[in-house]
This record gives sequence, C-alpha cells and structure tokens, in this order.
Amino acid sequence: MKKILLQDDVQHVESRLKQFEATTGCELLLVVADSSDPYPAASWRFGVIAGFMLSLCFSYYFEFHHSYFWPLTILLLTLLMTWVGHFPWAKRLALSDWEIDRECGEKSLEYFHTLGTSQVSHKVTAMIMVSVLEKRIMVLVDEKLKTHITQEELNELVSIMKKHFKDGNMGLGFIQSIQSLEEKILKDFGGRVSDAKPSELKDQIHFL
Repeated sequence: MKKILLQDDVQHVESRLKQFEATTGCELLLVVADSSDPYPAASWRFGVIAGFMLSLCFSYYFEFHHSYFWPLTILLLTLLMTWVGHFPWAKRLALSDWEIDRECGEKSLEYFHTLGTSQVSHKVTAMIMVSVLEKRIMVLVDEKLKTHITQEELNELVSIMKKHFKDGNMGLGFIQSIQSLEEKILKDFGGRVSDAKPSELKDQIHFL
C-alpha cells in the first residue's frame, strides 16, 4: 500500500501533520485504505455481464452445433470472468456510485471513531481518508469543528486533493489539504481550538 506514496512523501506529510497538531491543538487522523469493502457482489456482477457479452461475441463468429453448447459456453465464460472480476480494475468497473458512497461513508465513520475520537480525551479530531480502489476522499470533523467549518469548506479540501491525485502527487495533495484545514481552523476559531499540547494519536499515516 505504501507504494502509492514515496518514502520521502510519507516523511514530509507526517512532518506537516505534527506541525498542524502543534499549531491548532486538533488531532488529525490520516488514513489510506486499499478499499472500503471487499465488494464480493461486484466480482459476480462483472462475471455475469462480461460472460454474457463474450458469449454473444462467440455466437456471432462460431456456430454451436449442439444446443447445450450455448448455455455451457455462458457458464464457463461467466466463471472465468468472475475470477477476472476479483482484480481491482475489473471490480471497479462493476461498482455503482451509490454503492461506493455508502461503503466509503460507513468505513470512514468506523475509522474516525475507532482510530480517532475514541482514542483522544479532548475530542477535537479531524480525519482525511483516501480509499484507493474507489478513488474516494473522505474528510470528517467532530462536532466542535462542525460549529465553524461547513461541509462546503470540507469539500474544498477534497477538491484540492483530487487535483493533485490526478497529477500523481498524493503527498502534495495531503500537505496542501492539511495546510488549508489549518488555516480554516486558526481563522474560524481565532487561534488554537484546544489547549491540549501533546498529541494523543500517532503522528503517522495509517495504511490499512
């Protein structure tokens, strides 16, 4: 998983993370996940659709002399394409937007609680999560930060990261989004949002 970020990028991002927490008094959780769900149905979905389409192509170029050849061909190709559907690129093709939004939303809330808010005493926490398979970016903040930071402002952070991710520079995307979030917190709260100084979370990117 770390191959999507160069080691130097990881060090720069984690250094910027420490600076953010020292400046704002807010804990920031950074998560890079392979995927938000195994999506077993997506592999079967890809297998059925691709298997049927390939069967139609075969029937156009080849003549089935026995009636049972046609369903047998569909079955074999469906099984083959279901196996192919376990590869990330194929699985991604079979995913729907509502399915991705649901699973990424649920997984981000899970990580935010288990790795973030439940681990700190002052409860001032934010999280930036990247789900690689779905190419989704989730930004969550706790109730105290929500009093001043709107969803539109959080969406701006997502836009910043998407721009750099498309250019293949995930490290810079993290750094600039952290900087933007820091500026928003310091401006909206008039300084540090919490008096807590020592970081209670590990100042590192969580690769899951």
